[in-house]
Amino acid sequence: MRWKHMAGLLQGFEVKRIPAVDGNDLDGPEKHDWSRPWCYEALSRYERACILSHRAALQEFLATGDRYGCMFEDDVFISPEFPRFMNDLSWIPEDCNVMKIETCLHESFYSRKTITCLDRRAAMPRSLHFGSAAYIISRQGAKILLEETLKPDRGIDRIMFQPRGLKKLHPVYQLFPALCVQASVQPGGIIFSEMESTVQPKPKPQQAPPPISPTRKTLANKINRELFRPFRQTKNLIESVAQSIGAAVFDWLRGVRRCTVPFA
Repeated sequence: MRWKHMAGLLQGFEVKRIPAVDGNDLDGPEKHDWSRPWCYEALSRYERACILSHRAALQEFLATGDRYGCMFEDDVFISPEFPRFMNDLSWIPEDCNVMKIETCLHESFYSRKTITCLDRRAAMPRSLHFGSAAYIISRQGAKILLEETLKPDRGIDRIMFQPRGLKKLHPVYQLFPALCVQASVQPGGIIFSEMESTVQPKPKPQQAPPPISPTRKTLANKINRELFRPFRQTKNLIESVAQSIGAAVFDWLRGVRRCTVPFA
């Protein structure tokens, strides 16, 4: 079903299908062990399989004489504008090692400085943007990524797009808006069960509920609370605005902006 889905989206393009490595055939834990530091032993068998699948695709690309390879996982949706960008790759910067054309629709940091890519823009990521479902990679970038995945200690998207990976693969760009989005983050994107990801996200820590105070509410306490409520609200508003302005100024001084990459 996944291949049928992708074949329909990529009609008119020469596509090489790389059979994915099945995590069920590998050793390793069923889920990522987040209690351990970054190491290979903490990776789930499915994260290991994903890395091996990307390595196979990169090796297949390097066996060709092509300048760039466009890598897709098989659970993405593609913009109608995709063919226009793929039919002429002259918009990719000469020095580019990786052009991420996917978005996971979450907020990240990017360089304020952008470059023109046809009628879109591209910026350099300055923090982790999850996802490795759609990217264009140069031959040099593929060689670096193969080296970085020989002894992986984290998932493929973290290897590529965490600060360490961004430095190794520099320069890395993100296309705005993105041409692809993964089904799991697109509202209504899971159109058949096989599109569900088997790579587990990091669990959110469970917070204990606040303790219930046994203090008795007296009339004096109620009057005091209501009397000072406007002052507390004003104080909270001022602090919130100050924090937002401070963060914006700090980002500006660093030459970065905080935003979500749209899909279009």
